[in-house]
Amino acid sequence: MTVSASWRGDLRAIRAIARREVIRFLRAKSRIVGSIAMPLIWFCAFGLGLGSAFRIRYGEIGYAEFLAPGIIAMTVLFASTFSGMSIIVDKEFGILKELLVAPISRVSLVLGKLLGGMATSLIRAVLITLLFCMMLDIKMNIFEYCGMLAIICLIAIGFGGLAIAIATQMESMEGFGLIVELIVMPIFFLSGAFFPIERLPGWLSTVVVLNPLTYGVDGLRLIMVGTGSFNILHDFGVLILFDVVTVLFAAYLFGRGEA
Repeated sequence: MTVSASWRGDLRAIRAIARREVIRFLRAKSRIVGSIAMPLIWFCAFGLGLGSAFRIRYGEIGYAEFLAPGIIAMTVLFASTFSGMSIIVDKEFGILKELLVAPISRVSLVLGKLLGGMATSLIRAVLITLLFCMMLDIKMNIFEYCGMLAIICLIAIGFGGLAIAIATQMESMEGFGLIVELIVMPIFFLSGAFFPIERLPGWLSTVVVLNPLTYGVDGLRLIMVGTGSFNILHDFGVLILFDVVTVLFAAYLFGRGEA
């Protein structure tokens, strides 16, 4: 009975924390507008502008179609990593201390934050995906759409866990923003979002293959436009492994840093 009650308490805590993150996002209209506007600017500048100017093509698809999955992955990456900033805000206002004294596990707190960040990332990604599908006339069936959503969720959970791990060690939003930007930008640019990874120099190819976002971009590209560098099961496997490692690492640092 005690174990069962503890599990129920943890599940309620996860649901409440995730719901709080989603409500905070939906109430900030500027965040919703910005989450759509910025990926569109990148896509129009590089996919439509640069791709049309130099008539870049990759096999049977144009550069805009090649770039679209990378921009979707970028949207999820940025949204999930900067969602860790809520940890800093909760620290400053003392909300985190109240959560830590509650009779729930540290893992539940981390999962609640992760699921909330995943939900907000999913909202942004779905909106921008629908726009890209209309602009590029991309057709997907229900199974492909579900696979795309699964990859988006895996990207959000993995990098959300990384953001929480970083946030537990930071005391200011400025410091967190600088560290995350220093990490996120190389991850994005070295993920194959802008270029195919088959003909890269040896050292650069190694870095790209070790980058977990590479497999998120590749999985989205396989589903959306039918071209990629790896097998879809390989992409899912690497992303799941990355998620497990980062979530456990975030839970460990969360409990250790806030004990």
